[in-house]
Amino acid sequence: MIRLSQSVMQSFTSIGPMLDFVALFSIIASYSGTMLPFVVLFSFILSYSTLYTVYQFSRRFTTNGGYYSYVGNTMGKSLGLFVMLFYIMYSILTVPNLSIFVSSFIYNILIIFGIDYKAIEYVILIIFIILVYSVIASGSRISIKYTLIAGLMEMSFIIIMSILFLGYRHYPIEYKYSFNAFFLGVIFGILAFSGGGSSIFLSENTRSSKRTTPRALLISYTLSGSIMVFSAFALLFFVGVNGIYSYSIDPYYIVSYISDRFGIYFMMVFAFFAILSAFNLSVSYLNAFVHMMPRMLNDLKIKNRGNYIILLFLISILISFLSISLLGFFNAFVFIAGLISFLYIVVHIITNISLIRINRSFVPVLSGIFLIISMILSFSGNMALIPSINYAFIIYLIISIIIVLIIRSSDYYKSINFYIN
Repeated sequence: MIRLSQSVMQSFTSIGPMLDFVALFSIIASYSGTMLPFVVLFSFILSYSTLYTVYQFSRRFTTNGGYYSYVGNTMGKSLGLFVMLFYIMYSILTVPNLSIFVSSFIYNILIIFGIDYKAIEYVILIIFIILVYSVIASGSRISIKYTLIAGLMEMSFIIIMSILFLGYRHYPIEYKYSFNAFFLGVIFGILAFSGGGSSIFLSENTRSSKRTTPRALLISYTLSGSIMVFSAFALLFFVGVNGIYSYSIDPYYIVSYISDRFGIYFMMVFAFFAILSAFNLSVSYLNAFVHMMPRMLNDLKIKNRGNYIILLFLISILISFLSISLLGFFNAFVFIAGLISFLYIVVHIITNISLIRINRSFVPVLSGIFLIISMILSFSGNMALIPSINYAFIIYLIISIIIVLIIRSSDYYKSINFYIN
């Protein structure tokens, strides 16, 4: 059975603070500039309000179905199915998204050492996905132990790194505020915390789940959020205003900047932990999804299951290569990340509403309002920048609604039962 420390690191590594520092901070900076740390702070507070919803549900119910089980048992099976489809999509997209980033990240580091073969990116991508699925295929005991050890290593390094960065402060720092730019950054700021609830999908395998899981959620969110806000301010002070704008244009700027300041060896350690964080996040996210699958298949009364790990592996490869061929490495990463964020927000809006039905608290109401406002502002603002993300989201939204309506109109709908304890 999973203990508290393991449950904490399951959620912590699903957030991946070091990966967010390297990958998402650059995207946020491209939208919000020097408002980066304030966007991260606001996103942390906003995500903390969504934590309340997951926290309350995990205290009441034990199920590896997670969000869809909570919603299905409080708002009806139709909405539960809808949330299930959204969660499935953003879980499936996570490993391809991270593999695209890691392969591009490693390739750009190799260029520093004079190695410039474009095919290497594709080789690294395949190796990364194979390694992630190898850890998952080895069983939950090994994957949980891995996330515990690797998560502690990641947490220690990013704290030490942020302290070092503060020793190279740039003054003065100019904060240029723009309402639209701020909320465009928030959509990716929220994404930074999107995996924090992953421990709920292992609740049936967790010791004293109704006590351990909510405690783990609270600890992991507090740790990861505090670390990311601290590291965001440390980054701004470290590179300065000009550095932030360079970072927003070139996400690999931080690697060369660290190499110039601290030397090639520290840069290699930095790169190692960035890659480790992406690997940790992939393993913990996939671990949660794989634990959800048996519960979901039971709830849907699907008997012919096959080997879904192999199927997920092939889907990850397909999505990765298809998105790269259409958009290129970095644009594919931004596109998938934006789509994941929209899907995540909708799942949490619906989950917040479902909690209101059983808990007359103002927190889920407030959280839901904030999420809806952030969604609208980010969606409308994004139309002028990367509208393809919005179009993809709308298409999947329509497809999901059609699927739910088809299932609802069939006799099969009556047999569906979302287990909860």
